[in-house]
Amino acid sequence: MKKIKGDITLAYLKKDTKKKAIKPITEEAKLAIYMKQLAEKMRENKKLLEEIGRGNLYVDKIIASVVASQPYKIYKYVVPKKGALVDLIIKFSDWQIGEQILAREIEGFGGYNFAIAQNSIENIVSDIVKWVETQRKGYRIDTCHIFCEGDFVSGDIHDELKITNEFPLPVQTEKAGLLLGEMFLILCSHFKKVIAWEVSADNHGRLVKKIQFKQRSLNNMNHLVYAIANAKASGCKNFESVRTEGIKLLAEVAGYKFLLTHGNDIKSWMGIPYYGLSRDFGKEAKKRMRAKHDQFDFMSIGHWHVPSVIEDMIFVNGCLCGTTEFDHAQGRYAEPSQCAFLVSPKHGYFNWTAFRG
Repeated sequence: MKKIKGDITLAYLKKDTKKKAIKPITEEAKLAIYMKQLAEKMRENKKLLEEIGRGNLYVDKIIASVVASQPYKIYKYVVPKKGALVDLIIKFSDWQIGEQILAREIEGFGGYNFAIAQNSIENIVSDIVKWVETQRKGYRIDTCHIFCEGDFVSGDIHDELKITNEFPLPVQTEKAGLLLGEMFLILCSHFKKVIAWEVSADNHGRLVKKIQFKQRSLNNMNHLVYAIANAKASGCKNFESVRTEGIKLLAEVAGYKFLLTHGNDIKSWMGIPYYGLSRDFGKEAKKRMRAKHDQFDFMSIGHWHVPSVIEDMIFVNGCLCGTTEFDHAQGRYAEPSQCAFLVSPKHGYFNWTAFRG
């Protein structure tokens, strides 16, 4: 075989050593060469598209660049001699980092930017830690479960957000991830074990205009927020994260199962979310009974911005941003808040508390 520079149709020729003549390859052979190269390129393109779709090409590089922080000094507490063992649940969601809410546009019913968000979540976590110390007078609280339920960034899902956001989406993601990781570090210093249950699928973090259902969790900036936060807290030996590629995640706490989802798929009725929440809980329970799938005891969601417990079974988180311009226009008010409560293996949940920012 003799290789000749130029068009592929002339690149490979057979040399007849006896007759000293060169014969071109047949059309069938040329076609076979083309098809083989085409198939190889198609395989490469498919693999590249899959990697891009899952975000692995840039996620891995970003995670590698995040430096794990040194764990804070472990806080020592006295275990009560006669105290029942209970677990703590903290709900983190709807931080919407990057959004700006101007007080003058909502008659002073609130206001929001990244500096306010930092101050609010630090105050909330500090208050939760103090509250836990009070509870430890009668209970032993070794494990902290953090329900991370999405909407950690403002995103670009509306044109008005693209124009008014404090900084672009990549910067929102970086700041949200580092801030969440900082909260993980603080909590790791107060508990023997911290478990973060992470749901990425939401509405503000999505990268497409219309809500998708296939790869919804992966094609979302929360996927990267959690990656950054987990990398920052990776130096803590008592920290563990549980992530899902699905829209929902089943978390087990003190023998009870909590179904986590962001909550934006739940439809309200006549503008009232209560009926939609109750109906969705029933539909989910019925589906799992019929399929003989994993059952659940409680549902935990964010999205609706007002802390509440519905029908003693559905836990709705508050938001960090408080009243938005849309809320103000609709006559609604929401204080900045995040929720926490305790779970007993014997008695279930108790001490539901909304901590104000």
